[in-house]
Amino acid sequence: MSYTQIIGQNRPKDIIRRAIEHNRLPHAYLFSGPDGVGKQAMAIELAKAIFCRSEGEKPCDTCDNCRRVAHFSHPDFIFIFPMPKSAEVEEERQVLDSMVQEPYARLQPWAAPGISIERIRELRRVSSLKPLEGHRVVIIAEAEKMTTEAANALLKILEEPPPAMHLILTTSRVNALLPTILSRCQEVDFHLLSDAEIIAALEERRQIPADRAQLLARIAQGSYTRALALLDEDLQARRDLAVEALRICLRDDLTQLEWIETVTAELDKREIRDLITLMLIWFRDVLLLFEKPDGFSSDQLVNVDKLDVLEKFTQAFGDIRFDSIFSELERAIELLDRNVQVNLILIVLLARLQESLIIKGSIT
Repeated sequence: MSYTQIIGQNRPKDIIRRAIEHNRLPHAYLFSGPDGVGKQAMAIELAKAIFCRSEGEKPCDTCDNCRRVAHFSHPDFIFIFPMPKSAEVEEERQVLDSMVQEPYARLQPWAAPGISIERIRELRRVSSLKPLEGHRVVIIAEAEKMTTEAANALLKILEEPPPAMHLILTTSRVNALLPTILSRCQEVDFHLLSDAEIIAALEERRQIPADRAQLLARIAQGSYTRALALLDEDLQARRDLAVEALRICLRDDLTQLEWIETVTAELDKREIRDLITLMLIWFRDVLLLFEKPDGFSSDQLVNVDKLDVLEKFTQAFGDIRFDSIFSELERAIELLDRNVQVNLILIVLLARLQESLIIKGSIT
C-alpha cells in the first residue's frame, strides 16, 4: 500500500496493509482519532487500494482507477462530508478539489454543516444498485455530524451491507456515534502526530524553513491540518491576542465586554476556537514553569520564544488553579463545537479565568 500522502500512523498502516494482503477487508471501517492526523487521507488511500488495478503494491497511484479516485471522479467512489442542504453542486466540487490538492486540508466554507438524512437516503438508493466496476467504496467524513435520522438510516445499510460495498467512516468524536453503528464497524485508532513528523512534512511538502516549521508543529499540538491552517494566519498577532485575552480577564466587566465585541467582530468561530486553543497552550507552558519537573528544559515550552513574557506572567500570581483553567478552556472549545453563542462563551470564560487567577502583582 502506498503511503505517500500519509504522515506517520504506522499502526493503522500495518492494520490496513495486512487486511489488503490477506483479502480480509471488513465491510465497514471506523477511523477514529483527533482532528487533522490523517484519518481522511488514509480513507482515500484505502479507497484507491480497493480499486487499484496493479498486480504489485496497492495503490500504485499510476493506474486509471487510482487517479480517478484521487480526483473523486470514479463512478463507484462516493465521498460524503458535512454540508448544508442548500449547498450547490459547484460548492461541493470546490470542497472535493481542495482535497485533491491537500487531503489534510478539506475546504470548509460553511459555519455549522451536517450530514442530512437526504444524503444517506440517496446512499441507500445507490447501494441497492450494482456497482459499475465491481466494487463500491463510500467514505463518510466526520460521521459524528450525521443527524439522528441520518444515523439511523445508515444503520440499516450496516445491518444488511451490500456484498460489493466498503464503507469507511471517520470521526474525532466516537462517543457521538450510535453504539449500534460502532458495533458494526471495525475501529482503527489514529493518534496525534509527533512534532518531528509535522516538522518533516512541513519542510518536505511546503518548503517551510526549519525554525518556522518547529514553531508551527509545537502550536499545532499533533495536528497537521492545524499546522497547515496556521500557515495562512498572522501567527504572531494571534498569539499576542491570546496573551491579551488573559490580561483582559483580570479587568472589569465593561472592559471585558468591549473586548469581546471587538474580537467577535473581527474573528470567525474557527479563529476564536484557535484563539482559545492558544490560551490553553499558554497555560500548559505556565504550568511547566510553575512546577519545573525534574529534567525540565525551556525547550519543552511551546512558546519558548516568549520565555520572558511567560516568566513575568507566572511570577505575577500567588496561585493559579490550573485544573479549573484547563477545564474551562476545554469546555469553551466544546461549546463552540456545539454552536453555543460565541459572545456568551467568552463572557463566561473570562469570568471563570479571573476566578482562577490569584494575582499578587501586575502583568505588564
